[in-house]
Amino acid sequence: MSGGVPVLRIAPAPGGERPVLLHLHGGGYRSGSPELSRPLATRLARLTGCEVVVPAYRLAPAHPFPAAVEDGLAVYAALLRGGTGAERIAVVGESAGGGLALAVLLAARRAGLPMPAAVAGLSPWLDLTLESPAFERCAATDPVLDRASLRRSASLYLAGADPRTPEASPLFADAAALAALPPVLFQASRAEVLADDAERFGARVVAAGGECRVEMWEGTTHCWQLAVDRLPEAEEAVRSVAEFLTQHLA
Repeated sequence: MSGGVPVLRIAPAPGGERPVLLHLHGGGYRSGSPELSRPLATRLARLTGCEVVVPAYRLAPAHPFPAAVEDGLAVYAALLRGGTGAERIAVVGESAGGGLALAVLLAARRAGLPMPAAVAGLSPWLDLTLESPAFERCAATDPVLDRASLRRSASLYLAGADPRTPEASPLFADAAALAALPPVLFQASRAEVLADDAERFGARVVAAGGECRVEMWEGTTHCWQLAVDRLPEAEEAVRSVAEFLTQHLA
């Protein structure tokens, strides 16, 4: 447990104080689990030398917005209270977990907590309005996601909340909040329906004066990084994430 939330902990080797990666799994806020992220989290632990903490945050429909944000924030706050400095914490998330990673940081700022060293979103879902042009442009090239399935997930998660609320859709955070974020890395496939989420958010961060690198990949699919133990393209992408994180962690 961490902050009252069940967590999966993965360390590269026993002993020693290490930086920490707070890793938020995907699943559209209504499915998924830390176990599904274990291969990716394990590889990140080995490549960065960090302990990886993967919360089993509450899921919709039983626990709609903002339950997932509250749980992610609780774990982050517990890491800080436990003596891990913010400069030794980075946040990672894939798909909905990528959006949740940014939502947790927005909530942390609102709560007066310090920002972590860096954040990485892998095929992040950052806009629950589902208004991106990529839904039409990539409808025939994304074998994993479509607007109908994401609309169902958004409906169950929001349970009537405004999809433009920044802690639900970080794309709509104001310029001051975006400028306060730590360095951001996004990876997305040009063929996926969430491609525009990463690029639009990245452009807004840079316009606000923040730092965001967006890596758009060819020949990949939504969250291909999860297949890091099977696909060379996933291994290459995860190495890029690990290099980014270690560059910024103290």
